[in-house]
Amino acid sequence: MDDLCNKLICTRNENLFDVEDIVINILSRLPVKSLMICKSVSKQWWRLISSPNFMRLQLIRSQENPIYVFYPYSCRCHSEHFLTKIDGETTETLPGCNRHYFRGMICSFNGLICCINTEDIRGMIRCRRIRRLDIHICNPATREVLLLPQSRGSKESPKIGVAFYPRTNEYKVFRFFNPAGKSHDKHSECEVYSSITGCWKGIGCVAHSPWSSNHICINGTVYWFIRSEKDGLIIVSILAVDMEENFSVIGIPEEATLRTFLVSFEGCLSLVAFHVFDKNRFHMWILQDSKKSTWVRKCSDYMSILNIKQVQHVAVQKNEILFASVQQYFFYNMCSRTWREFNWVHDFRKRLSIPLAYTESLLPLCLISHCPLGI
Repeated sequence: MDDLCNKLICTRNENLFDVEDIVINILSRLPVKSLMICKSVSKQWWRLISSPNFMRLQLIRSQENPIYVFYPYSCRCHSEHFLTKIDGETTETLPGCNRHYFRGMICSFNGLICCINTEDIRGMIRCRRIRRLDIHICNPATREVLLLPQSRGSKESPKIGVAFYPRTNEYKVFRFFNPAGKSHDKHSECEVYSSITGCWKGIGCVAHSPWSSNHICINGTVYWFIRSEKDGLIIVSILAVDMEENFSVIGIPEEATLRTFLVSFEGCLSLVAFHVFDKNRFHMWILQDSKKSTWVRKCSDYMSILNIKQVQHVAVQKNEILFASVQQYFFYNMCSRTWREFNWVHDFRKRLSIPLAYTESLLPLCLISHCPLGI
């Protein structure tokens, strides 16, 4: 009798686990907006959807359908941020992105978007101009936004980069700046913000600093271009900083020193570069060994559909390269070696922002009890 009861109890528990697995499988495929509503169904569902394991599963599901987010510089629709599927179809606008700081989107990582806004203020030291940088971390899907605490002033516009570590959902913001008041010091300093501590920590002077805030993060390491100090045009190398705050420099192919873009392809650092001599031809390079600066050419083709001087940004999703100008987007399929133009549903007559790869997520803005603002 006892054996029968134990068997019935085990069978019942197994069925309960099966039901929960089915629920998780269904919920993890829903949009974040629907999941936010589902959290109010019951305490059990709230705990399930709020669990780190579910957040991780939802993110994996969402990454299976990559999309882009961009916004037009237009007086009429400057507050609209449009989502586009990888096939070029324009979907709904990004929810809650009607604040001014969204105009400075610089990167997107696992559903979170980093926005910057530079402001000139008068310093107390001989009335010098100081550049103040506001940095927002936003999750448009959950309508949360976090304004990072202010840090030291800078004589020039600070350059930043965001590192995200998928295993712990921790992110760090690296900020390179020229301290106000140090007129004779040409070396940049670096400080880092951690989502765990919620504050900035100074690293000190660094040997190399990025040319701009344009960067890419792959597997917890941030990459920026380093340009020549003489003319600021020629790219000489790549600056890399990991989550442990280790700095390194990676050399680049000789053919990739002028019109070159950082991209991520299949989890590897890659370059899309236009040929130095044959300017209608582009190459895609994949980093094989960062210590030896070894690059392997992935593909090469001619760009007859767009003038390379008009290309402002390049991104890669799956097997397609997106070339973006101020008013046109073109996709290049690396497998079929064919081109297609993005078909606009809306009539955009103004400049367009850079397209950022975006995926919805439930990830929190911080790992400690900050007080995020509502979007």
